Amino acid sequence: MLLRTWLAMAGCWRSAFAQDRSFLRVLWILLGLLTARGRGTVTSALAMFGLTGRWSADFRAFSRSNWDSHACFQGVLHQAAPYLRDQRQIVISLDDTGLPKRSRLIKACSWLRDPLGPKFQTNFIWGLRCLHAIVHLPPQQPGLGATGISVAFELAPPPKKPKPKAPPEAFAGYQAARKILGLTARGVALLHTLRADCDAEGLCQPILAVGDGGYTNKTTLQGLPERMEFIGRVRKDIKLFLPAGQGRKVYGERLPTPEALRLDVTLLEQFTTCFYGGREREVRFKELAGILWQGGGQRRRLRLIIVMPTPYRPPGARKLKYDRPAFLITTDLITSAQALIQAYLDRWEIEVLHRELKTHVGLGQAQVWSDKSLPRLHPALVAAYALLKLAAMKAFGPTRTADYHELPAWRSHRDRDGLRRPSAHDLLTRLRADLAIQIHTKPPGDGLHSREIHIAA
Repeated sequence: MLLRTWLAMAGCWRSAFAQDRSFLRVLWILLGLLTARGRGTVTSALAMFGLTGRWSADFRAFSRSNWDSHACFQGVLHQAAPYLRDQRQIVISLDDTGLPKRSRLIKACSWLRDPLGPKFQTNFIWGLRCLHAIVHLPPQQPGLGATGISVAFELAPPPKKPKPKAPPEAFAGYQAARKILGLTARGVALLHTLRADCDAEGLCQPILAVGDGGYTNKTTLQGLPERMEFIGRVRKDIKLFLPAGQGRKVYGERLPTPEALRLDVTLLEQFTTCFYGGREREVRFKELAGILWQGGGQRRRLRLIIVMPTPYRPPGARKLKYDRPAFLITTDLITSAQALIQAYLDRWEIEVLHRELKTHVGLGQAQVWSDKSLPRLHPALVAAYALLKLAAMKAFGPTRTADYHELPAWRSHRDRDGLRRPSAHDLLTRLRADLAIQIHTKPPGDGLHSREIHIAA
């Protein structure tokens, strides 16, 4: 039973709360947010149990109760640790996302670039800027890819820019705050926190952090914690050098740009196989190790991996088309190129999680605005969904089995045979069914204990 497994796993969050009643209230609301239909607000979550209109303490569970949302992700990492103990290297992806808002009362809101805007026009949205990190669980079965589980989610608002007539000291403080509160600096701090959390769980093996082009810069490459490597995408025109042979000189002969190296026939192509798009595919690449990047890595030896364009034929088209090449820079000089490319291809899991959290789970829809509720409710909801994915793997396995609802006839035989992972819709539908069948709620009374969850034997 998915609900029973999820509740058992959520018991690891008890140490994050000072009181049992605070833990029960937050757990009740998170369960309602996961199963509520329509907008994911606290009122909708309480309406799932018929508790609207009377329980003002529930609306204050995220603004007045004494608890820490970071401990929720520590519980998620504790539940995911058995899948990671035998791995030679742990892969973690880092990215940022925005939660659109309309209220002007939320101090953490700011103008963000709209990633869904057209390429020829930069659009802006008013919302919350957040940092998100996931850990990639290894494939649990042949024919499946890595599974992304959220292990960190926190607000990362930019500092407020002073008004034009502000004194010079205000602008100096603003520039100093930008270096501390910038996305890259916050991302590096988050990587240090994840390194400490993994060590606390006994996961002392090296970590490979994966990021996009926004995090592949000097701040990240120079600020990595111990036993952590990084791989990310760079531009095609960065300046690369060979190390100087002798003397105090650091940079030697300048190398061609990554784009020129891609077109250079003297740098031979190599072939490997990676899992991408539901099956194993051949990948062509070039690599060059032991180089220096003056603008990013500075004196640190780096490794350039050029993933060549992949030909594909769209449905109904006669001519082949090609994807754009990927220019990757990594601090890992030992791991095989196949493992590094696979880790970067698996980074797409964090983009899929963003869509699932916003579309199906309702992340960002809760109408909270206080300074304590914002950094608690949204991360707690992300942690609750991460536990739901782990609970489904523990209860039913990694693939889509007959325990989920039956698929319509128009779905492919591959989907109906259960050869793929369950979707977010599958998980939430099964959780709602378990809640409707196995959960019975007592009528509201005078206290919290009058709303106990009874699970049928």
